[in-house]
Amino acid sequence: MPTFLIVGAGPTGLGAAVRLTELGIDHLVVDAGEQVGGMATSVRDAHGFTWDLGGHVLHSHFAEFDRAVDVSGVKMNDVARNGWVWLDGSGPQALVPTPIQQQLTEMPTDLYPDAPLHNLADYYRTNFGGKLFDEFFGPYNYKMWTAPLEQIDHEWTSLRSGSAAPNVPRLGLAGSATGPAGSFPYPIGGTGALWQGVHDRMLAPGTVRLGTRVVDIDVARRIATLDDGSTVAYDHCVSSAPLTTAWDWLGGAGAAGTAERNTLCASRIYAVGLGYRGPAPEALADKTWLYCPDLTVPWYRATMLNNYDPANAGDGRWNVLCEVPLLPGQPLTADDAVRRTEESLRALGAEPEYVVSRFVQDVPMGYPVPTLGRDGIVRTIDERLRAHGFYSRGRFGGWRYESSNQDYGYMQGREAVDNALSGAPEDVYWHPDRF
Repeated sequence: MPTFLIVGAGPTGLGAAVRLTELGIDHLVVDAGEQVGGMATSVRDAHGFTWDLGGHVLHSHFAEFDRAVDVSGVKMNDVARNGWVWLDGSGPQALVPTPIQQQLTEMPTDLYPDAPLHNLADYYRTNFGGKLFDEFFGPYNYKMWTAPLEQIDHEWTSLRSGSAAPNVPRLGLAGSATGPAGSFPYPIGGTGALWQGVHDRMLAPGTVRLGTRVVDIDVARRIATLDDGSTVAYDHCVSSAPLTTAWDWLGGAGAAGTAERNTLCASRIYAVGLGYRGPAPEALADKTWLYCPDLTVPWYRATMLNNYDPANAGDGRWNVLCEVPLLPGQPLTADDAVRRTEESLRALGAEPEYVVSRFVQDVPMGYPVPTLGRDGIVRTIDERLRAHGFYSRGRFGGWRYESSNQDYGYMQGREAVDNALSGAPEDVYWHPDRF
């Protein structure tokens, strides 16, 4: 019987496993996938293109994460940030540098920064004005979250993003931004190469079982059932399975003092990748990513993966990954997502005749949406789970968008182990503002 069962081999699960390896404590990691990394994995298609499953930007706030990056042996590219907004999908003339709220010719007159805030829509309207809300913040956030902004909390906006900047930078006139756009490290071979390196160099052989799905957990008895019919008893469990799944293992909504109704929600996306032969069109050649608020354009973010690492495409080629949301009441097949994405990029000079690879993957959970009332639900479920030695952590295990970057996820796994063993605080999960 392992002392720890770890469900999921993404950043959180690997963080927990590394910590247990350091401490010499026996453990078993199981993951339904065929490679480590979870949402941070990378896929190489039949045409030789490498695809991440989202627009991942790597940052670190923690020495332990820095050490994992170093020990992994993976080399890093230093990528210059060059993000743009594609305002209306009409062509290159509609491209505006980011942050768009610092490209203004004059300041809005309808700002009410001291007005009471009830939701994310209030935050954007009062702090950035009606025009920016209508043209960018409103439609873009709806595409990203796939939920009405009136149902989303605003607290995460003041926290730092992966870099030193806040998640939502303040208003400013064009030319008023101070300092360079900066850069970020990107693993050569794709984001997943980092986590494969952590697995290969920092874990003991035989402690990770891939292609192994957990079908049920008796939380009170501390026994997990796997998809081959076998069971695993454990003392402690660190799980990055969705919190809603762990809630079901407790008995579902209303069970054991939890909320009577599940209002947690997540976005669903198609990760659509298009690989082209020849050079990238001028409008995209130097970009790292584009944001698009136009509801007629299927994607909300496009990431030029070849500008992160030329090997993601190969010599004489380029590739772009687009995140296509499934919006409420708007059915969309994977084939339609690819077709519409290809058509939209044509307006930026990406001609369909040069496409040599079309990649698409359904991502059932893209973002954990920070809905109103989320924290109350999460805390009650977490309290009930931890009473049975069960830690639900990570991007969807913890269901806290503001503490789910890769470095935060890795540290959540480590801190969950330490909390289980000694009661050490889990500041990364609950207090990301401290880092």
